[in-house]
Amino acid sequence: MYRSIDDDVAIVTQAFTAFAARDVSRLEELTSASLILTNPPTGSAVGRQRYEGRGAMTMYLADVERVWDSLELRPQTFHSLRPGEVLVAGSVIVQRDGETRELAAAWSWGVVDGKIASVRVLPTGDPPS
Repeated sequence: MYRSIDDDVAIVTQAFTAFAARDVSRLEELTSASLILTNPPTGSAVGRQRYEGRGAMTMYLADVERVWDSLELRPQTFHSLRPGEVLVAGSVIVQRDGETRELAAAWSWGVVDGKIASVRVLPTGDPPS
């Protein structure tokens, strides 16, 4: 079944909403069984550059809870030039040990057959400390 660029952006938008609610069940519904999540600063903080497969989002959210006092993603713009690829720019607000920082953020999302197949956190500058 053909999916449009608008469909892909809607799926990614739903994923950001589910992440904000820490709705693991919804995130798992939106992602493929072979999901690959790469380069998240949270993973770097625990020595992991990649989360893969079914349960990847559950593992990632567990690491988020362990690393940050608070982590808020603020997507602002969504760009998709062709089906299956969505680029998102925005910011992340992190809090740890009483310090709050707002950092530029960007993500590259791959959508295959209506499911999120990949998420790559793109470098935008200094990583959070």
